Order: sequence, then structure tokens, then C-alpha cells
Amino acid sequence: MLRPLLTTSLIALCAPAFADNFTGAAKVDSVTIYPGLATVTRQVVLDLPAGQHEITVPGLPEGLMTQGLRLAAPQGVQIGAVNLAHDRLPVTPDQTTPEVQAAKDEVARLEDVLRQRDADIAQIRLRVAAADEQIAFLQSLSQASAGEALSANGIDDIRALAQMVGAETLTARQAAFAAEQEASAAERAREDDATALRDAQRALAALIAPEKDGAVLTFSIAVAEAGEFVIDVSTQEGFANWSPVYDMRLTTGDAPSLDLDRAVVISQDSGQDWMDVELVLSTARPGEQIAPSGVWAPLRQIVSEEELEREKLARDMSDRMAGSIMLMEEAPMAVTAFAQPVMPVANFSGAAVTYTYPGRVNIRNGVEDLRLPLDTLSLDAEVWAEAAPSRDSVAYRVAEFTNSTQELLLPGTALMFADGTMIGFSELPLVAAGADMQMGFGPLDGIILNRMTPNRSEGDRGVFTSTNELKEEAVISVENLTGQDWDVLLRDAVPYSEQDDLEVSVTASPSVTRTNPEGQRGILEWDLSVSAGEKQVISLDYTLTWPGGYVLR
Repeated sequence: MLRPLLTTSLIALCAPAFADNFTGAAKVDSVTIYPGLATVTRQVVLDLPAGQHEITVPGLPEGLMTQGLRLAAPQGVQIGAVNLAHDRLPVTPDQTTPEVQAAKDEVARLEDVLRQRDADIAQIRLRVAAADEQIAFLQSLSQASAGEALSANGIDDIRALAQMVGAETLTARQAAFAAEQEASAAERAREDDATALRDAQRALAALIAPEKDGAVLTFSIAVAEAGEFVIDVSTQEGFANWSPVYDMRLTTGDAPSLDLDRAVVISQDSGQDWMDVELVLSTARPGEQIAPSGVWAPLRQIVSEEELEREKLARDMSDRMAGSIMLMEEAPMAVTAFAQPVMPVANFSGAAVTYTYPGRVNIRNGVEDLRLPLDTLSLDAEVWAEAAPSRDSVAYRVAEFTNSTQELLLPGTALMFADGTMIGFSELPLVAAGADMQMGFGPLDGIILNRMTPNRSEGDRGVFTSTNELKEEAVISVENLTGQDWDVLLRDAVPYSEQDDLEVSVTASPSVTRTNPEGQRGILEWDLSVSAGEKQVISLDYTLTWPGGYVLR
């Protein structure tokens, strides 16, 4: 059933009095996360009689923005005045969920068990202490009685006394030993109870966010007929974010392919857990600039050099008389312009994309970054080796693929794999639907590159110069030791000129495939096919000539 969306503006109800006050709990039902912001929709389920009522919803996050608060109700329900309080909160009934209450009850039960265990251990220790006192009494009694018996020459009395004291002491020591063993067993059992209590406390802490004062929502409502109603409360909450991450798995060989395992990383620090929610991810950026910046035309003026000189002399005299800063502000300027305000610039453009995650998820407050898998995309790929011998000693594996998914591939961190081997991290840029993309997939240590100048060992040897000519000879080699054939795109650079009098001539064997690719001046490219175990060599010469009387820079 569609619910009309009602703003937090005051909407007068038909009658001034309310029939009843009701308190409802707001449970997070769905979340749409943008970069840095989230729209959180909570549901308040109310069983109401017909009439007009005032509803109180406690336990909302602290610091909610009233500008983004929206309420939606089903047909037959009219929302009236809405108020969001952050302090001087009203007293509300306990809205503890059954799961949290069960966890609290278990913690309380185990605390009682631990207290009873401590009492039992203390009682056992009393028996140990009583036995120790009995032994001490027997020892003092035997010493006093033995002295009297010796005085009376009663050997039999001494013997009887010794037997009695020994027997009673043995009994007392046995009782103390047994009590000590019982106490030790009780302490070991207490350790199990203490561990169970700690586990229960952690389970309770995992269910609840740290308690804060929070906010309380109150609103008036008019119900045409009695029944159960669901009110949607939508809020805009900050400190939420999401970003895509990728595993890019390239497979080379006769039919190269590229698999993209897509996932998202989500975090939020709203102050509350979002448990069992529907999750929508959006690329829209509601916190950024939404309209184009203004432009301001600079005012330009011209003045004669004589007038400019007079103004300079006047300013110098004024500076000496009254200080430079104030009078410089008063002095006329030869050329003026309106200052342009500093405006933020959006760093993302294009239509927004939303992703609805299948199933419901738990996103805890401020605890961890939640990683959720999305899907795997399989794309055809073209793979070759690229070589820059002037900069690198080995070639690098490069793959080109077309985004044939009919949707944007969003920017994100990518973990790169080539033929099952992890090779490192990269950044996937925004790739539009149908667009081509090239990415590097690590070094090919078996394709060895070398670029040298013949006979060059130091200084300018190998570089021949005259008054108006400079010539360089280079030899470039590509050796394939990988065990498989490779197409190699080799790239090198030579000087270029933008002056007619400075001429640059280049000769190469084999011939250059492309010159100045994509408008990059002075860049040369060769398309080579290098079989396994083979080496290809390129000879490259360039000559610069210019008229006499000029210096090459």
C-alpha cells in the first residue's frame, strides 16, 4: 500500500484533545547509504483505537537532523504535529527488545550463580579455619596437661594424654585437608562460572550500542478506524560510508578472460546498530554541490604610462605619510577585477546508480568495516606485453577489456591476480557501460629489455655533435624467456621540435608502427611478435639540425 509522505511541518488536527498516549519502539527496517551519509527508515508498529492520539518514540540516535526527518503513514491515518527533542526528554516506558532482555537476564543469573559460589567457598574456608583452631587448642592443652602429669609422676596419664591429643589432631587435620580440597574444587568450578559470565556480558554488549541520552520523537495522529498501523520514520544520518572493492582475476592463454569479483565495504558510526535491515547503496552524493558555480567577468581598464607614473609617485608619498596598508587601499588601481568566491567543486558526475543488496544484513555501529560480496562479472580480454626499455628492464603484462555489463563500474581498490598469482593492488577508475579499459597486471620477468648507445661508456660518447647537429644512435633489444609467445607493444621516445629551424629526423629498423600516438609528441611505438626463446633488435637513430648562430636547448 502506498503511503503518502508527510513532512515535519505542523499539520493541525481536527480536534484539540487526544484520546490516549501511546509509546512505540522504532526498529530500523531499511538503510540507503551514500558516500558519507545514510537515509535510515525505522518502522513504528502501533495497535491503535479509532480517534486522535499522541505517540512517543524514544531511543532515536542523538543529534538527528530535523530537516531530514520525514514520517509516512498508511491510508486512513493522518499525521499531525511532529516534535523531535534532544534534551529535557520525557519519561518513557522501557523499550528493551526480547533478545536484549534475554541477554540481560542471563547476565543477572550468572552473577547470582557467582555470588552463591563465593558464599559456598567462604563457608568451606570456615571449616578449614575451625580445624586449625581445634589443632591449636589441642596443642596448648597437651602442653599444660603434660606438665601436671610429670609433676605427679603419672606416666600412664601422660601416655593417655598423648594418644588422645594425637588422635584428635589427626582427625582435625584430616577435616582441614578435606575442606581445603573441597574449596579448591569449588574455586575451579567458580572459574567456569566467571568465564560464562564474561561470555554473557560480551554477548549483551554485542547486542546493544553504548547508551546515550539520544532523542525522543513525538507526533500526533488521527486514526479513522481501529487497527494495527505501521508508521515509517525516515531520517538523514551522517558518519556512514561505502566503497566498492574488486578482485580482478586475469587468465592468459589462447582465450584470455577477466573475472571481476565485486564486493562493497560498509561502515557506519551513527550511534546505533542496524540489525536485520534491507540495504541499498547509492552513488548519489547529496552532501556535495548540486548547482553550477557562478562566473564573474573581470573588469579591465587601460591608462597611459604617464598617468601610471603619477599614481605611483602619489602612492609613494602617501605611504611615507600615513602608512602603506591603509593608503594603498585608498589608492586607485590601474587594473581592477572582481574577486571570485571560493566554491567547492564536485568530484563525481553522471547519473546516480543504486544497488539493492539481496537479503537482510547487520551493520554494527562503529565496530568494523562490513564486507559484502556482490557478484562476479566475466569479461573477454585482450592481453599483451608493454615494454619501455628507456625506463624498465622487463616488460609488463597489460589487459584491455570492454565493460559489457550495461552498467557503470564504480571506482574502487582492486586486488590483482594473473593466472592465479596475486601481483598487487591497483585502482579501478570509473568505467562507463560499453567503454574500453586497459590495466596493468604486473611484470613479465621473462621478457628482458635493453637499451644502449653503441660505444657509450661515459659522458657523450656515442652522441655525435657539431656546430649545428646532434646525432644519437640507440640499439633496443627485447628477449623472450617466458616459454610462450608474446605480442609486445614497445614504446620509446625521441626529441621533438616546435620550431621550423630546428629539424628532427628519425630512422628506425624495423620501421615505427605509430608516431605520436594519441597526440603524444616524440613518442614512438612498435608492434612486435616475439616468440618464446627469441630476441628482436631495433636500431633507432635521430638527428637534430639547426642554423648556425643558435644554441640547442
